[in-house]
Amino acid sequence: MTSARIVLDCDPGVDDSLAILTAARYGNLIGITTVNGNVSVDHTTRNALAVTQIAHLDIPVHRGADRPLVAPVHGATRVHGATGFGKVVHPELARGETSNDAVGYLLEMSHAYDDLDLIAVGPLTNVALAVRRDPDFAARLRSLTIMGGGALGLGNVTTTAEFNIWADPEAAAIVFDAGITPTLIPLNLTLQVLATRATIDQWRAAGTATALLVADLVGHTIDQSVDATAAMHDPTAVLAVTHREMFGLRPRHVAIELTGTHTRGMTVVDERRNSPAAPNALVGYEVVSASVIELIVNACIDPFRSASDATKKDS
Repeated sequence: MTSARIVLDCDPGVDDSLAILTAARYGNLIGITTVNGNVSVDHTTRNALAVTQIAHLDIPVHRGADRPLVAPVHGATRVHGATGFGKVVHPELARGETSNDAVGYLLEMSHAYDDLDLIAVGPLTNVALAVRRDPDFAARLRSLTIMGGGALGLGNVTTTAEFNIWADPEAAAIVFDAGITPTLIPLNLTLQVLATRATIDQWRAAGTATALLVADLVGHTIDQSVDATAAMHDPTAVLAVTHREMFGLRPRHVAIELTGTHTRGMTVVDERRNSPAAPNALVGYEVVSASVIELIVNACIDPFRSASDATKKDS
């Protein structure tokens, strides 16, 4: 089995930045597409470029959708800072985005490779637009993994809705009806994978450029939290592709709620024992938290794929 050939669709964002490093370390990250989400697409694109530059990763970055399909533009600056990069000052960029057509790039890659793993850790606008442009797009992917939603009605923006789905629920509805069975890594799983101030100390002690960057980024998130922790949402979704054996996934039917003051953006996960609805997703419930945190810590210290990583994934 060859290593995962990954395109990461993201909205950096603190934990998206860690997802880039994690995908580079444990998979074959061939491209990054950006989307409006945590902050504007101008900021998410700049942040993706900054992370790849600091990490010395030669990976193309393609700018994507600048707004949701229908919903008004929202952001998560309270968590991620005004630019999405916490309080970190951007380096002067020595490179620019490869294109401003993320959707075209996704379609091109889906034709070029039959082993493409798309990991979407932001609002699903780009993915939905790719499905609209080419209804066979999803069927050409080897896998689609989504960080978003919550089983059992768990939310973080409203009482029932998680940010990535809530920010563009119409896009999410299109994707879940696109003819592929995605893996959904929801809040109830990612909230089991927590960085603490001790994790920050590990990165600071390592002292590499990427470790110091993520120490500052995650430190900003921890400073905003009520319990001095930061959930590693997006890098956890990456590891659900590269280290699938660490995750407990269950087939479920997932629907996206598009109406309701309290329910718009909710992922309605059918937990009925004898449900008449056929499963259309694999939903994550369990994770080997300590091992996943260790993998994320190591990727942020050194995002380059080691010989041992290659051996594990290529065997």
